[in-house]
Amino acid sequence: KLFDQIPNLLRKLCPCMLMSPISVAQYIDPSFPKFDLVIFDEASQLPTSEAVGTIARGENVIIVGDPNQLPPTSFFSSTKSDEDNMEMEDLESLLDDCLSISMPQEYLKWHYRSRHESLIAFSNMKYYDNKLFTFPSINDLRSAVTYVPIEGTYDKGRSKQNKAEAEAVVNEIIKRLKNGDKDSIGVVTFSSVQQNLIDDMLSEAFVKYPELEERDRASSEPIFIKNLENVQGDERDVILFSVGYGPDKDGKVSMNFGPLNRDGGWRRLNVAVSRARKQMIIYSTLRPEQIDLSRTRAEGVAGLKAFLEYAQRGKSVLAAKAGAEVKPADPLVKQMTEEIEKMGFGVRCNIGCSEYRIDMGIIDPDDPDKYLLGIMLDGSSSVNTAASDRFILQPGVLNGLGWRIMRVWTMEWLDDKQKILDEIKRETEIQKEAAAAEDTVTIRFDQSKEIEKLYEQKDVSFRSAGIKYNEFSFASMGTAENFNSNFVDSQISSLLRNIIAVEAPISRKALYKKVLSAWNISRLGSRVEARLDKLMARIDVRTTADGENKFYWRADQIPEEYDIYRTEDNAGSKRSMDDISSYEIINAIKEVLDEQISLTKKDLVRETAKKFGFSRLGGVIENTVLAAVETAKKRNILAEDDSGKIVLK
Repeated sequence: KLFDQIPNLLRKLCPCMLMSPISVAQYIDPSFPKFDLVIFDEASQLPTSEAVGTIARGENVIIVGDPNQLPPTSFFSSTKSDEDNMEMEDLESLLDDCLSISMPQEYLKWHYRSRHESLIAFSNMKYYDNKLFTFPSINDLRSAVTYVPIEGTYDKGRSKQNKAEAEAVVNEIIKRLKNGDKDSIGVVTFSSVQQNLIDDMLSEAFVKYPELEERDRASSEPIFIKNLENVQGDERDVILFSVGYGPDKDGKVSMNFGPLNRDGGWRRLNVAVSRARKQMIIYSTLRPEQIDLSRTRAEGVAGLKAFLEYAQRGKSVLAAKAGAEVKPADPLVKQMTEEIEKMGFGVRCNIGCSEYRIDMGIIDPDDPDKYLLGIMLDGSSSVNTAASDRFILQPGVLNGLGWRIMRVWTMEWLDDKQKILDEIKRETEIQKEAAAAEDTVTIRFDQSKEIEKLYEQKDVSFRSAGIKYNEFSFASMGTAENFNSNFVDSQISSLLRNIIAVEAPISRKALYKKVLSAWNISRLGSRVEARLDKLMARIDVRTTADGENKFYWRADQIPEEYDIYRTEDNAGSKRSMDDISSYEIINAIKEVLDEQISLTKKDLVRETAKKFGFSRLGGVIENTVLAAVETAKKRNILAEDDSGKIVLK
């Protein structure tokens, strides 16, 4: 009722609404004013049939999702399908449908969640072809993924529980809460039965330690216990895994791992192993060598075996699995490494698991698992990245992960090698002192805040030169018979002046049509045209010509200084493109090239036409815009670059 009563006010009070597709269908009438933008998150879990109603209530839509994560649940869905119209059937999710029709796409490659690269390295290699942009941590020499073998059995035939693993998980939670650990905790199980067992055992422990339960409840992120099917979208600092499955009391291991055996089971595993921010601990009675892949074809089971191997042995497994080629050593890196080692420091090169690498890291002599200083060179790591990424965003992320980064330029090294080595020594000493004084966190925090301020202060708003077309409104002035009388010349002249005053620049054809419509005349004959030309000669106006098209301007308007263009009017009516002056079209072209930098003629025509509200091109539109492009070239506004694209001069 509230939505129906105050639709316009509600949009002003709540310009952004967070709703599920079902809520949209329930509360927002289709006649409710459309939203400017509809955004879907986790679109891989949303059936298209549930999304279309929400899409229809917006002018634009952005669909966000990961095709490597969970599809919609098929538990309640019908197995019937229309075999005669299979090509018209929806795909598995809204995301799949959008991908299949080649909607414009942007890939978000920077991984934000994991504060340690080892937490995402497995998924990146196994499911994303190592294309995610991840950042190494300052303690990259040790893994944040821990494998804890548990002595116990999986009660396969009866309860399907693994009590030994559940006890180990609950004991770890209680220990962390007793120690006052501020890191949030999440528990992920591979079955709902194991989830319920851990939930029950933790509830019993909380009865014993009510103060711990209160501490958990008061935290900003209370403990969750979920299984593979419902953990997507959640994250915590520490994730504790209970695999559950394993050898039974007779020592036999079944190759049935529940959801992992299904089609798409690998996607469930991918979701489960990418929930942690700081640490992952895997409690398992199952050893990776006990999983026999010759007994199952399920990709999810193969993924589980690979994940357990990774948890046991670390990044060396990934390198072997990926079969990645080792890049030839950069001669400059080799030379610098030798010089720094002479100073008594340990050095590691090419640090990281993804495409993004830190060229060199100086190992802390007091803590061999950490780096004192990272060194970035102007070599291959700088290729194909924007300056803002290299000098602002990436250093900001690395500072947040605890790095102190120093840049070394090749020419400076070649000019004065000793000066660079002295700087490196000074930076490492500063970092040692900062660590001793426990000031590093404050320093890094301030640096990241400065970067945030830089972006907050920067005004990146873009103001369009496009405005609504303002049309002069007038009532009917008579019939065709009245018009042919010489007594109405003064009325015609007055109407001509009024239309030009409001709508200039206006084409001669459009102006004359408007005047004739006041006397209900639909055709412009040669005698009528001559009469209107005669009357126009008495009116003080400026004129310009685009080919055979003549345009009238108010006397106070200077075409060369005209800096706007006009789109459709308030009623949504558009002018014909040949009724728009080349000065207006060129202003729209300039705005398009401001946004796009350079375009082919075909793309430039299409984008310019969109500015005036035309989604489809016709001969008139194409010819008119191309003529304006040529005019702009003659006026020295546009030029063609070497590749034949149009650019602003």
